[in-house]
Amino acid sequence: MDLHKLKKKNKSLITLLLFLTLGLMVCIKEPTYPDIDRHSKLPSDIVKRTPETDQYPPILYSNDYEPPVPLGPGVNTSGAEDSPFILPDGKTLYFVFTPDVRVPVEKQVLDSVTGVWVSYKIDNT
Repeated sequence: MDLHKLKKKNKSLITLLLFLTLGLMVCIKEPTYPDIDRHSKLPSDIVKRTPETDQYPPILYSNDYEPPVPLGPGVNTSGAEDSPFILPDGKTLYFVFTPDVRVPVEKQVLDSVTGVWVSYKIDNT
C-alpha cells in the first residue's frame, strides 16, 4: 500500500472515530450550553448568500441527492455556517459558525461565538 492510500485510510478512520465519539457523547448525556446570542454578533452590512444569489450555486450531478434547502433562522444567519453534519439519530446537527469571515482568524476565536455549534430537531422543527 502506498503512503498516500495509507494516509487517506488513517484520515478516514480518525474522522469515523470522531463522529462515533460525538454520537456517544450525545447519547450518554444531553449537553447543556451557555445562552449565547449569535445574532447580536452579526455585522449589519453582511447579507446571507443563498443558492439563488450565489455566484457559484450548487450543482447536482447525481439523482441520489436533493437540491439544498436552507435551514431556518435558528441555524442560518447572515454569518458563515459551514461543515454541517447530522448524527445518525437524524435529530442532531453540528456546524461551524463565525459571524464575520472578514475578521482575521486569530480574532474570530476570541469573539465568544465562533466555533462548533449544535442544533437539535424537536417536533420536526
